[in-house]
Amino acid sequence: MARSKKLMSRRTELRFGREIQEQYDRGASWARIADDYDMSPSKVKRLAKNYRDDCDRRAHQNQMTLFG
Repeated sequence: MARSKKLMSRRTELRFGREIQEQYDRGASWARIADDYDMSPSKVKRLAKNYRDDCDRRAHQNQMTLFG
């Protein structure tokens, strides 16, 4: 029987992404982080990437409000 895909809210994805990125920045490997969160390495990387993209988007948005 196939496992059903658990959907996360955007806020939950970003929270996990922040936690994952912080662990990776402290030197943990993707495989170890994936084991800690009981997720696949590709999902862990995707959540971290979504978090980084959101940070970049917010930074760009803040620059736009400052300069015009």
